[in-house]
Amino acid sequence: MKKQFASLALCAALGAGMALAAPLPQETPATTANGHRFDPSQQLKRLTKRLSLTTDQQNQLLPILTDRQQQMSALRGDTSLSGQERRAKARTLREDFDSKIKAVLNDSQKQQYEQMRQHRRQPKESNS
Repeated sequence: MKKQFASLALCAALGAGMALAAPLPQETPATTANGHRFDPSQQLKRLTKRLSLTTDQQNQLLPILTDRQQQMSALRGDTSLSGQERRAKARTLREDFDSKIKAVLNDSQKQQYEQMRQHRRQPKESNS
């Protein structure tokens, strides 16, 4: 009986050790207030579909979207800024990256992109 208990305790200890040694899940990309992920490759796919981007445009936009994601993540993690300072810096970053994105687009795509941005800014209608 004591041997069975010792075996059971040993198995439990080994199982707990293996669980602790297991790799941690990958960090998921940050999300916006409305739940959209800041995943540059997903954003590029969405933009490609909506704006009919060429391969050349996609190759130009991916580094811009990646840089934006990195800078926004760094900003969210910067605890030295007040909420107001963080919002102001985020606004400046968004404007800067929007101008970089628009520089890659043709006139028709710029109009569509601006419409997408305006639609995103509109408050959601409540279902009540």
